[in-house]
Amino acid sequence: MTDAREAMHRVHGHTGRSTWARLIAAAHLTGEETDEPALLRLLEAMTTLDPVSRLCAQALRIRMTSYTELAAAHAITGSTA
Repeated sequence: MTDAREAMHRVHGHTGRSTWARLIAAAHLTGEETDEPALLRLLEAMTTLDPVSRLCAQALRIRMTSYTELAAAHAITGSTA
């Protein structure tokens, strides 16, 4: 959630704070959640907010998927890399 908030502030510049507030309201969240379902709900809401937020959501989904796949590969191989 923190990464999503920071990303929204970065991509929206001076309107980042108000955009974040609109986003968490649209997602019916507080912004303090730490669970995956809340993050997925936030990302879904991001896709409906505006084109910049939609791209931001896509980038965050890519990061989540990459992390999940790399963690799974690490668990299977026992790699220390």
